[in-house]
Amino acid sequence: MKFRKELTGLKRIVVKVGSNVITKKNGKLESRKIRRIVEDITDLIDHGVEVILVSSGAVSLGKYYLKVHMPRKGRIDLQHSASAIGQPKLINTYSRIFEENQKLCSQILLTHDDFRDRKRFLHAKQNINVLLKNNITPILNENDSISFTEITVGDNDHLAAQTAQMVEADLLLVITSTDGLYNRNPEHPDACKIDYVPFGSDLEQINFEGSTSDGRGGMESKVHAINKITPLGIKAIVSSKDNERMLIGPLVSQMGTYFAPKSTYNPEERKAWLLSMKKPNCHIEVDKGAYSALIESKSLLPKGIVNVEGEFYKGDCVDIICNGEVFASGICEYGHGEVEQIMGNHSDEIEDILGFRTSCEVVHTINLVLEKDRENEKVS
Repeated sequence: MKFRKELTGLKRIVVKVGSNVITKKNGKLESRKIRRIVEDITDLIDHGVEVILVSSGAVSLGKYYLKVHMPRKGRIDLQHSASAIGQPKLINTYSRIFEENQKLCSQILLTHDDFRDRKRFLHAKQNINVLLKNNITPILNENDSISFTEITVGDNDHLAAQTAQMVEADLLLVITSTDGLYNRNPEHPDACKIDYVPFGSDLEQINFEGSTSDGRGGMESKVHAINKITPLGIKAIVSSKDNERMLIGPLVSQMGTYFAPKSTYNPEERKAWLLSMKKPNCHIEVDKGAYSALIESKSLLPKGIVNVEGEFYKGDCVDIICNGEVFASGICEYGHGEVEQIMGNHSDEIEDILGFRTSCEVVHTINLVLEKDRENEKVS
């Protein structure tokens, strides 16, 4: 599979599909559309691309079964009920069609609090990474059956953007009812499609009046969500549900609208954020073997740990030292008491010692920051 030139090296994408992509006007599922989505995801997985799917549709589907008229805003109780009815039916349909394609999917329901709370954030991220490692497609949705503020104004566009940031995706692909961004309502006779949006473009001249026939988002919401991730180096495409290859098409051709990311984005920005979380007076001491591995951007395993100082918990960022010198910092997968119990042991012994195992690593390489004078150091 040859991707368009802007997507060279594509490895991980977040795909967001709106309710109007997979449901009819009355809320009933369009299984044919879901089948096309799943077939494209299967194709991408088989070509080495990891896919996280953020799918709306639960509330619309629930409305169909409730058979009660509900305004788009208000009646939170009915919105909750519609979500509770629609969510299992939606995931059952996805699961059945994935299995028909010899693949598995999983369901993860999130709220905005899961992104605000660091430990819940890390649990969600770890869960997604484990699923992807096992070729299982995570299907995410906002937990509309319990959300309150979010269900009235929130939408899965922002959930998808936050997910793309969380999993460090290369691309956010948003599938909607139009074939991209227009300078005004696409139904207007003078509307013009915008194929390419350079990073930092002023979109104030865009007239966002008019919205999709269903769902809680609109093009303005999509653009706002995308503007949150392009500064982080994440690309984005908005494309149409009417393309025969709904997901593959915009990845291999010039379909849709491409939003360019910040070209000068540097992981240093993320490292600075990690360091700002560092817990004082806490450190993990490692042996020379672990030091050599970490300098080569490997993960910290319990086998290489020789001592623990201070009280810290899962999700805290602490210093990592060797021979009394700080050479790195990282976010811990275990608390200080747990690290003390497993240090010096192999990863496959963690569960026997603790009674559980949330990770093979004490600090994963993606959550590791080397001191500036060690970044270019290589072990001979």
